[in-house]
This record gives sequence, structure tokens and C-alpha cells, in this order.
Amino acid sequence: MSSTAMKKKVLLMGKSGSGKTSMRSIIFANYIARDTRRLGATIDVEHSHVRFLGNLVLNLWDCGGQDTFMENYFTSQRDNIFQEQHLSEIEIFCNL
Repeated sequence: MSSTAMKKKVLLMGKSGSGKTSMRSIIFANYIARDTRRLGATIDVEHSHVRFLGNLVLNLWDCGGQDTFMENYFTSQRDNIFQEQHLSEIEIFCNL
């Protein structure tokens, strides 16, 4: 990654089965919708870096949506997952 690239952290969070991994796969991995049926549940967090729109690098965090993981994100992993996120960004995604 170039030092001139702008980097942004993107958290994909939501309920289990809501389509977070499918959305990531369609947008960033050129999957077609029917191919996402074979994707399994995300366990904990899957990290990836994707170059997007030229000089933008997205640090994608695809977070598993099972209740045990979600509880863990907001308790013991809170500082790690939400570092570099501004409160306004977190509120926007939580209110969708």
C-alpha cells in the first residue's frame, strides 16, 4: 500500500444472517448474488484490506453476528474494534 493512500476502517456489523458477508463479497470480490448462498457464517471477525476508488484503502472488519460475538464486541473487544472510529460514524451505523 502506498504511503499516499487514504485509509479508512469499515465495520460490517449486524445480526447473524443479515447479509454482511454477502454484501462484502458482491461489492469487493465480484461475487454474483446466487454465489453468496454458499458462504458460511462468519466466526468472530474477518479482516481484509481492499483498494477502492484509486487511492482509498478500506480496512474491512466483517464481524460475525451471532449473539455471543456481538456481546463480546461491545465488552471485552470494544477498544480494539472501535479504535479509530468517531462516535458520529458509530451512531450512524447503529441507527440504520
